[in-house]
Amino acid sequence: MKKLGFLLVGTASLALAACGSKDSDTLNEAEAANVEANALNDLAANAANAEMEALGNQQQQLDAENAANATVPETVDGNLTSPSKVEDDVQGM
Repeated sequence: MKKLGFLLVGTASLALAACGSKDSDTLNEAEAANVEANALNDLAANAANAEMEALGNQQQQLDAENAANATVPETVDGNLTSPSKVEDDVQGM
């Protein structure tokens, strides 16, 4: 009976010793996951900043086009006309 108890205690201690070393591996895996998550967060932030900059540039271009188009007189079929001429044509219909 003492041999059986000694065998069980020895087996249990070996099993615990084998499981105990896995904790350090788990810790290293968790640190690696955090590093990867931080790298992905940095990439996402850089992409968002680039997108915001591109949209800001596009907005500036659109504003400049709108300002340029506001100073161009109205045309009908590519010919410059005054608003009164257009109004006369509409009223004549």
